Amino acid sequence: MKKCFMSLGLREKIQFLFICTMIVCILFCSGIFYLIVENQMQQSIADKEISNRTAISNNLDSTMKSINSISHLTMLRSTVRTFLLAESNSTSCTRNALQEIHEILNTFNLSCNVVILRMDGQYLNTGPGITYVNTGKIFETEWLDEVMAQKGNYVIKADTRDAFRSNIGEMVSFVRVINDINTQKPIGILAINLPSRFFEQAFEGLSGETSHFALYDTSGRLICKDNESTFFSLNPENLLQNTREETDKLFYKSIFTCDTLGDSHFILASRLEVRILDGLPAKLLVALIIGAFILLAFMWLINTYIAKNVIYPIQRLVDSMAEVQNGWLHRVSMNVNDDEIGLLKNSYNAMLIEINQLIEELLQKEKTLRMAELDALQEQMKPHFLYNTLDMIRYMALENRTDEVYNMLETLGNFYRRFLSKGSTDLSLGEEIEIVKSYLTLQRTRFEDIFTDEYEIEEGLSSIRVPRLILQPLVENSIYHGIRPKGEHGVIRVTVKRQEDFLFLSVYDNGIGMSAHQRELLFSGKDSRSFGFQGTIERIRYYYKTEDVFEIHSTEGEYCEIILKLPLSNGC
Repeated sequence: MKKCFMSLGLREKIQFLFICTMIVCILFCSGIFYLIVENQMQQSIADKEISNRTAISNNLDSTMKSINSISHLTMLRSTVRTFLLAESNSTSCTRNALQEIHEILNTFNLSCNVVILRMDGQYLNTGPGITYVNTGKIFETEWLDEVMAQKGNYVIKADTRDAFRSNIGEMVSFVRVINDINTQKPIGILAINLPSRFFEQAFEGLSGETSHFALYDTSGRLICKDNESTFFSLNPENLLQNTREETDKLFYKSIFTCDTLGDSHFILASRLEVRILDGLPAKLLVALIIGAFILLAFMWLINTYIAKNVIYPIQRLVDSMAEVQNGWLHRVSMNVNDDEIGLLKNSYNAMLIEINQLIEELLQKEKTLRMAELDALQEQMKPHFLYNTLDMIRYMALENRTDEVYNMLETLGNFYRRFLSKGSTDLSLGEEIEIVKSYLTLQRTRFEDIFTDEYEIEEGLSSIRVPRLILQPLVENSIYHGIRPKGEHGVIRVTVKRQEDFLFLSVYDNGIGMSAHQRELLFSGKDSRSFGFQGTIERIRYYYKTEDVFEIHSTEGEYCEIILKLPLSNGC
């Protein structure tokens, strides 16, 4: 670790230390913050749990009071007792009892169904919807014994579809025995049925993303719940035991409770989640946020100061030094204090000024050298070629070959007009080809058609700028060192084509070719006969700033082909 750290640059070291310091400060502040909010979270979940249970219990108590009132009023009605004590089923008794029960239900804002069963199995029922009563199921030993054992108290049963089936959905039944006032012996059974969904009102407004509730009867049967997945895995054994499970995670606490809800004979299962910021006082939260913001702002100011006055100037100097390796000698321009970094910048700029002066001197010397070489090449070529051509024209004039003399003079004029190019160092490829054509026309006439010149020029390339006089020395070599020594009629072929980002210029002749040793001498620049070729290659390298600019393919006694490989720039 230490070795890796020491291998980093100054900028990376300072940033690494700054980041480590910031992380430590953030972790320390976060730890204190977490301890504070965790205590608040514990208190918040305790308060929330008590508040929810109290609200649900009060809602259920209101429902139970209504049921008790309906139950007492029903049992006190004489028509109901007449129905229960009648020796036979009387239509008038049943109708009178139903009428009074209707009146009782109309006085309460409670949508419930009332069923009254006589001990002989006869019953009457009224209320919303259509209710079907299975008297056989109710008078089974288990049901009857359980109801009788309560001695007038309710037996609360959920999911009683086997005894009471209604077209308005699942029902919750409050069942109790009706005793004779005089003998206190059972004379019937009263069942008040409420839809299961009615009990969802008990936790209406309390359930949400972090609070879920389910209500069960005392035997563990589900009455209602507000979330299908939260209580899916509960079974009656868990419900009949008081259960409390806490799950602590980093940012929230979850508590699951399941126990009897006061004296209401209901079992309440609840799952509460309290996030870390729940219950946190607003002032404390604002104070913590402001404190964290001040800390981060202070550290950011320190980092900005270090970056601006230390890291950034040093980085500018380092970048400038890196550019020096690529040939860019730009001085660093930036505002720094008069300290060690300012002294370093001034010293570095002074060094670059001296280097630039030295480079300018070297470049000037190099340009002078290149121009001298080019001038020497041109001076060597001009008199030699001109004298020979003029001699040939003189002999043709003596022989009265007027038309040929005219054509030769016109060709010679075109050649030198393009050859001189007004002193420019480059010209278009089309003009370079025309120079070669004029030169070969003059030489073909001079040497009495000992060769044929051919051209394969790809269209659309004539406007590309190339260094001037790069093909003429090559075709001259083809004549003097290839075709003439062979003593046979030959072919000189000039080919121009483009491949990807390169322009390929090829000069081919079927002269005497070159041996491998001769090619090696030509590549190394040690061939004394190749002054024109070497000068041309050097000019091309100087123009394009690259070394790989030519190839030579040759078989001794058969052919020689020289290929110039010129880079294309700016998408030409």
